[in-house]
Formats: sequence, structure tokens, C-alpha cells
Amino acid sequence: MDDIRQAAIAFSGTLTREEFDEAVAATGWFRRLRWLIVVAAVLMAALSLRFSAQGGSVNAGLLALALVYGVLGLFLPPVLTSRMFRADQATGEKQAVVDDAGYVVSRGHEELMRVPWRTVSRSYETERVYVVTGRLGWKAGMLIVPKRLLTGPGETELMGVLLETRVRRSKSRRTQGR
Repeated sequence: MDDIRQAAIAFSGTLTREEFDEAVAATGWFRRLRWLIVVAAVLMAALSLRFSAQGGSVNAGLLALALVYGVLGLFLPPVLTSRMFRADQATGEKQAVVDDAGYVVSRGHEELMRVPWRTVSRSYETERVYVVTGRLGWKAGMLIVPKRLLTGPGETELMGVLLETRVRRSKSRRTQGR
């Protein structure tokens, strides 16, 4: 294409679990959640200790809550990722169009979301997927584009160029090893 503003990429399909996990890992959403929960657990454990002139004591309730937070920090992110993937798979195959205005995701004749580029905050590229994140109102969203679905001539490269011109790229080392 001579002019990137006239580019439109249309594709349809479903995600594999590996592609979904790779996209979630690239964005780091649940990594930050895990660290937040661990910090809260350590803080609660520290607050459960009381030092006095007669000696130290432990607030068992706060220490138990810190233990619960620690367990949540380990198991909550993988559980949330699994639920998100199952919810995505339950909706079936989707179609998407990425163009100069933004992207539109639909299922059959039903439009699921229309996202203009101004609401998109960041893009990531990994070995198998392109990931675009942003906000639509109060909701945070993530568009995952498997490279295997971009079957037209030069569509994979065109998608990369379109994202480069419209969205801030992640500087993360997780996405550098394409």
C-alpha cells in the first residue's frame, strides 16, 4: 500500500491457549497484580507483629489474613487467566477489522466493540501475536491478533506498521525476542 491511512486488515478466527497466555504475559497485567498482592501480604504480616517492653506478640488474625493474601498472590492470576480464556472461547469465532479509524470486533452480524485509536494506549508484539491494550470508558480492553490469522500477502508486516504509526510500542524485554 502506498498510503498507510488507506490500509485495512480483516481477519477472523479463535485464539489458542498458548497465544492467549503469551499475550497476557506480554502485557504484564497479572504480574503487577501478583506483586501488589504479595506486597499487601508482607505488609499485613509485618503489622501483625507487636513489640512492647514485655516482649513481642503476634496478632493471629492479621497473620492468617497475610497468609490468605500470599496464597491468593500465587493462585489468583492463573485462575483469572483461565477464566478469561474460557470466556473468550465461549463466545466463539470472531471477526476483526483494523483500519485507520481503529478496530472493530464482531461475531456474525453482531458488533461486540468498536475502539478508536485515541483510546488505545499501548501495543506489544511477540513471536506469535500482536496485542493492543487500552481503555473504553471504564473498561480496560485487550485485542489479541494471532499472526497465523494474518494470511494475506504482507498483512503481518502491515499490521506491525499500522500499530507503529498509531500506538505507543512497549519497551519491555518480554516482547523484544520476536
